[in-house]
Amino acid sequence: MSELQVETVQDEPGLLRLQPEWDALCASLKGEASTFMSGFWHHCWWRHFGAGATPYLVLVRLYGELVGLFPLMRRRISLHGLPVRCLSFPENGNSLHNDFLIRGEQREAVLRELLSHLYRHREGWDVLQLNNMPELSENSSALIKLLCETGRRFQRRPGFDSPYLELSGNWQQFLGSRSTRVRKTLRNIENGICRAGSAELLEITSWQGYLEVREDMHQVARHSWTDEVGDSLAQPVNSAFFEELARAASARGCLSIWLLKLNGTAVAFEFHLRSHDTQHALRASFHQEYASLSPGAFLEMQILKQSFEEPRGMRRIDFGGSFDAYKRRWSDSSRKHLSLTVFHDGLYSRVAEFHELATVTALRALRDQVRLLRGRLRGKL
Repeated sequence: MSELQVETVQDEPGLLRLQPEWDALCASLKGEASTFMSGFWHHCWWRHFGAGATPYLVLVRLYGELVGLFPLMRRRISLHGLPVRCLSFPENGNSLHNDFLIRGEQREAVLRELLSHLYRHREGWDVLQLNNMPELSENSSALIKLLCETGRRFQRRPGFDSPYLELSGNWQQFLGSRSTRVRKTLRNIENGICRAGSAELLEITSWQGYLEVREDMHQVARHSWTDEVGDSLAQPVNSAFFEELARAASARGCLSIWLLKLNGTAVAFEFHLRSHDTQHALRASFHQEYASLSPGAFLEMQILKQSFEEPRGMRRIDFGGSFDAYKRRWSDSSRKHLSLTVFHDGLYSRVAEFHELATVTALRALRDQVRLLRGRLRGKL
């Protein structure tokens, strides 16, 4: 009989009761576990984005002690047009990195218990979809190895190529590492802001401080391009989520909001969370009326400069998401992510596997051939 015991939590009250033990496990893993794997993050996420889904947390204990936690949710999704019952991470565009929490010395045994549990209860799901796990995570590599060893069928796809910056050396050394073009651009931005008036940089780390700048942030967000696409911090669901996140993070000493004012008017902000030795940039917006001054780039430059001069235990800036062109000003390094879709032996899961690995793959190949042919025809015209 295994010394490991498995249990599940399948409701939000249970998730809340688990939070202290969850955060303790997260803290014990230190740099292996980011803030996106913490109990307080997931509780905030569920309260604001969990509609239409059901929590399905799998806990693995060793003599009663929590050594593995798998934050999953049940929901119905469309897998390229095919309706399926899906187990996945609780995630959306705010979730920059996803992973499990596992004590390293029990990793393989805990993952075996997880897969054994999921396959015993496969009547509740058709696909297991794990998006944007860090490729270098020991959990993802161990899981893939175990899936291969046990003959489980799965699909692996690339996820985000997420940029980060190591805070080594000082600001001048870092600036010297950037290209001549980037340095010239940054000088021009700095000179433009100075000519425009008086710039003030604020860092907010407390709940009271957040309340004092909340309307400034929302005003910037309402005049940003993110509001035009319906995903700004001023949108009701995002506003409520980030407010609760700010309250929870400030209580844990990991909130870091940066606000730039020009002549007393808020023109840009960034919402960060600190996690062990890493500062995660979650959201950034700038006021479009000031776009010609590049206030977002100026704010980013000031944040990085202060981070180099006063690291306060921070060793890394995580820019999050994809490696967009503007982030290349600051970093040449990125962290690759992967996504896994796992299938089981049930009839409908086999249908989903064939649909995803055969039909969708064939259609993508045909699409690529059509695009290639069109490109060649345009080149001959």
